[in-house]
Amino acid sequence: MSVNAPYYATAGSLFDKQSDRIQEVLNKNIEMFLPALDPAWRDTFVTSQGVGPASMIGRDLKILKIYMGSMAGVLDMADTSSNFVLYGDKTVSDIGAKLQQQANTNTWPDATDGVMARPFRLGVGMKAMVSNLYMSLGEMTAEATPAFIGEVIGPKLEGHARLMAHTLCNYWYLAENNSYQLGSFPYVSASTTNQYSTDFFTTTTVPTWNNAATVSNNTIRAIKITITEKSIDRFAVGMRVDMFDDGANQIRANDTVATAAGQGPTTRVSAWVAAVDEVGGTVTIAFGAGINMTVGASKIYYIYFANARQTGAASGAITASKGYGFAGINSWLKNTGNLLGGDYDSSNAIDVNVHPEFKSYFKTSVGTLTEHKMRQYLRGYHRAKEKYGQYIDCLIASDGVWLNYESQKIGQYMLDRTNRLSSLQNEGSQEGFKFSFDGRTYTGYTSNYVEDGTVYGIRKGGANWKKYVPPSPKGTQKFDKAEAFIPFEFVGPSLGYADVKVPIQKVVGNSSLVTEGMQMPGMLRMQLVPDQPSGMKLTGVTTDRQYGE
Repeated sequence: MSVNAPYYATAGSLFDKQSDRIQEVLNKNIEMFLPALDPAWRDTFVTSQGVGPASMIGRDLKILKIYMGSMAGVLDMADTSSNFVLYGDKTVSDIGAKLQQQANTNTWPDATDGVMARPFRLGVGMKAMVSNLYMSLGEMTAEATPAFIGEVIGPKLEGHARLMAHTLCNYWYLAENNSYQLGSFPYVSASTTNQYSTDFFTTTTVPTWNNAATVSNNTIRAIKITITEKSIDRFAVGMRVDMFDDGANQIRANDTVATAAGQGPTTRVSAWVAAVDEVGGTVTIAFGAGINMTVGASKIYYIYFANARQTGAASGAITASKGYGFAGINSWLKNTGNLLGGDYDSSNAIDVNVHPEFKSYFKTSVGTLTEHKMRQYLRGYHRAKEKYGQYIDCLIASDGVWLNYESQKIGQYMLDRTNRLSSLQNEGSQEGFKFSFDGRTYTGYTSNYVEDGTVYGIRKGGANWKKYVPPSPKGTQKFDKAEAFIPFEFVGPSLGYADVKVPIQKVVGNSSLVTEGMQMPGMLRMQLVPDQPSGMKLTGVTTDRQYGE
C-alpha cells in the first residue's frame, strides 16, 4: 500500500471502535411494562358504555336521574253481555230476530279512581380527580437531543395515563362504605428467620411483614405482604397508598407517630407500591423518610388510596373520609339502605327498602358454586325483576371462582337428544365464556380486581352504564395519551398560564425563585350512572387458586 494512499477502515474495525458510541445512541429506545386493562372493565364499561345527556347535569354539577316505579290508570272488566264486545252497549230489548234497542247504560270507570305514577329522583354528585406530573428541564433537554431516538417524556406521560386508567378500573370494583379499601393483610407470626434489618433502598431483600419487624429509617423501609382478598391487580408500581390498623382508634400506620392508641398523628409518611409479584402473590410497599412503626400483634391492616382517609388530630382515630370516589358496581348494588351508600343526595335519595325494585339479589356463604346453584341464583333474580324489565347478562368473578366452578364439570360428559357428545369448551374456561339458561345467555369474565370469593351479576347490554361528563372549562387541553374513555384535561391554561407546563417556584427568604422543575396539573371530572342499578352479588364462594412458590 502506498504511503499516500487513503486509509479505509473496514466496517468491522469501525464498529469495533465506535461500538460504545453506537450503543449509546441506539439503545435509548424505552420499553414500558404496563398492565393491561381489566377485561371485564374494558368490555363492560369501556366498550359498552353510553354517554349520559348533558341536560341531566344541573348547575351544581349533580346528575338528576328520574325514575317511574308504578303502574297507572284504571282497568275494569266490561259488561258481561256477549253483545258488548260486538255492538257496544247492552240492549233494552230485542225487536224481532234482526233488531235491538240500545240503552247506553254501560259506563267506563272513573279515571280519578286510579293512581298516577309518581316520579322519584336520585341525585348523583359529579366527582373529580386531580393529578400532577413533574417534569424537569433536563428531561425536556434530553427529549430534544437527537441521540434520544426513543422518547423520554412520552413514556412518562403514558405511564401517567395508565395510572388514571388503573385507578378508574379500581373504583369500578371498590366500595364507598369502606372508603374504597384496596385490600387488607394480617400480621405474620414472628420466627427467627424473619428478623430483618435490611434497607429496601440499598438491597432487593425485603422482609415479610411480621410482628417482630420494626419499620424505620434505621432498619427497614419496605415490607412484603400477601393481600387477603387476593385482588393483586388492584396494585401497580408507583401507586401512593396509606395503611391503617384495625384498632378501636384506627391509626394510620405510615405516620411519624402511629405506634399507640391515643397518640395523634403528626406528618404523613409517603408510602408507595414498590413491586407487585403477580406470580408469587405479594405486594411490596416502600415508605419514605421518617417512618417509625412496629407491627402490632393480632392486628389486621388495611390499604387505601393515599389521602383517601383522614386521621383525627387528638385521638388518632379516623374521623372522616376525604370525599367519595367514582360510583362503581358496589355503589349501585344494594340490598338495604340507599343507592350510593353514604354518598347520596339526601334530598333525592333512593332507599331500596322503600323502592325494592332497585334492590339487588344478595347471597352470602355460597360455598361451592355449581351449575345448579348458578341457575338457582339467576332464576331468583329474574323471578323478582322480570316484571320491571330488568335483567342480568354479565357475570364477573376472580379466576379462583371460575376455576372451582369449572372443576365441578371436569370429567363430565353430556349427550344431546341425538346422542351426540355436547361440548363444554366455552363454558367456564375461556375469557368471556358463555353460560346459557332459561332462554338467556350470560357472559362470564375473569378479573383479578375482584375480591376473592365474590361473583357480580350486572346488566351490560343496552349501554346500561353511562358516563356523565360536564363541559370543559375554557383553556383546558385534552391529554392525547389518555384512553379515549378518560375525560382528562390539563388545566394550566385555565389557571392563567400560557402552557400546560406550569413553573415550580421556591420561596427563599423574601424571594420567589424559579426552579428547573415544571408541573402539569390536570383534572378528571365524571360520574358513572346506570339506567338499571340492580344486579346480583354472591359472596363466600369457594375458590381454587394457586400462586407460584
